Amino acid sequence: MPLTTGPIENTGNQPANATNVRVKILNRTGGVLSGVARVFRLNGTRQLISSANFIVGANASAFVTLSLQIGAAQYEVEIVPNQTGGLYSSYGRTASGVVITAQRVLHSELVQIL
Repeated sequence: MPLTTGPIENTGNQPANATNVRVKILNRTGGVLSGVARVFRLNGTRQLISSANFIVGANASAFVTLSLQIGAAQYEVEIVPNQTGGLYSSYGRTASGVVITAQRVLHSELVQIL
């Protein structure tokens, strides 16, 4: 069951716009959880700009960091796990690692897509 953040605006943020997106993965299962996280540029035609595979052990957590291209004024994060049982969050970060609160998307805010 793929999940999406939906479109996220990346202009006019303080102290700066996001240059990367971090996806946090919490595996609440008794086995390994794997999948892929992708980020798409939405300026015009939807375009894949970064992706990363993840493997998280049982009852463990991890994160992946996806790069945003310069000029990605809008983006979308898509998380595609291999099974149910994971909890996810996503947030944009500046080049210096500052979290952009307005770009934080919690698990309860992610939308399942087909």
